[in-house]
Amino acid sequence: MQLKQTDLDIFIDSNYVGHTTQQQQVKIPAESEFNIPLSVDVDMNNLFKNALTAILVKSIQIKVSGNIRAGKAHIYKNFPISYEGIQPFSFF
Repeated sequence: MQLKQTDLDIFIDSNYVGHTTQQQQVKIPAESEFNIPLSVDVDMNNLFKNALTAILVKSIQIKVSGNIRAGKAHIYKNFPISYEGIQPFSFF
């Protein structure tokens, strides 16, 4: 399978952090873990507004929502993405 495109919004602790788009095709191996290189356009106002809180916590809530385009044999389909999870976080 191939991942053709991403269009995602990223939130940390319910605060909008940034947006990412990716149009580089990435091969997704069957039944295994994989990484996707992403560049994020960060909203620095929201990032700095919550920087002190982020330094003091041990975990953060991450939310990613948007769409990806994936497929096989040059047949692609859009899939909605909605992920929420707690990630361990240590600034130091």
